[in-house]
Amino acid sequence: MKNLVFTLLIIVFIVAFMGISGCATKPPTFGDRILAEGESQIKIAERWNEGKKESIKGEKLVLKGRRIVEKGRANLREGEQAIASGNAAVQTNRQAYQALSQTAQGIDSAETASVRAGKLRKIANAWEDGEAQIADGKELIQRGNARISEGESLISEGQALIKRGRDKMQGAESRYRPTGS
Repeated sequence: MKNLVFTLLIIVFIVAFMGISGCATKPPTFGDRILAEGESQIKIAERWNEGKKESIKGEKLVLKGRRIVEKGRANLREGEQAIASGNAAVQTNRQAYQALSQTAQGIDSAETASVRAGKLRKIANAWEDGEAQIADGKELIQRGNARISEGESLISEGQALIKRGRDKMQGAESRYRPTGS
């Protein structure tokens, strides 16, 4: 019985304490509600602005990526032209060298041999120039492919930023509730 009385006193004390503390907590005032609403609106505006900045940055990356891709494609075209020109020079000069070197008959003097050797040297130099053009063309193609890859990466990164920025903006717009509504 003594325990029951003691337990009842503790329960009454707890209920009384909760009642007193409940009265001490004031409901938010009109000013508190307006302030909370204003802070919420500021956060929404900041989120929207953040999304807009990301979207603009993404658009700039896409443009930069497209310019780099175009430069890469120009490198490819230039490289292909250099290879084609080099192949033609190599083929033409190889045939000319073979034709001139096989006509060793009819050389009756050192002077004639020297003239023919000079012609063969010119042909060989043109042949080497053709091979250099091919090497330059291959280098341009490699550079072009690298630029295209870099540009496409920037485009992809930019598109992701645009999407993320627009999603932030749309999210902020959907959470916005004008005051007075």
